[in-house]
Amino acid sequence: MTTRHYIGIAESDGNGWSLGFPAFPGAVTTGDTLADLLGHARDALASVVAAMEEDGLTIPASVDADPYVQAVDLADYVNPHVVIVPVENSGKAARINVTMDEGLVARLDSLAERSHASRSALLARGARMVLAAAEATE
Repeated sequence: MTTRHYIGIAESDGNGWSLGFPAFPGAVTTGDTLADLLGHARDALASVVAAMEEDGLTIPASVDADPYVQAVDLADYVNPHVVIVPVENSGKAARINVTMDEGLVARLDSLAERSHASRSALLARGARMVLAAAEATE
């Protein structure tokens, strides 16, 4: 796995925070406090990158590759806070054996078919969600 870093622009409306990623238009997350927001930003970015990887899409260049690639016009924002958010890109797939209830496997396979995803992709997505929830409580 490699870690890349992306620019996030955080703003507060007085009632909470929101953060968008210029390199990933439409990817936005929110939080009640700036600390909450930064935790959510990492999870949101990881989800977007994982979905793009699963779909075979090209991941935008990070500030690690070119610090000027993500030039942002801060005039478009109200009191912006620029942050750098890390995300881990997947590495080589690892084959694992998993044992679970066959009813749960059937439900998972049904969802995979309906969502045009593989069982492995859904299990990986679930693992990311569990990890994100665990990190949020730490």
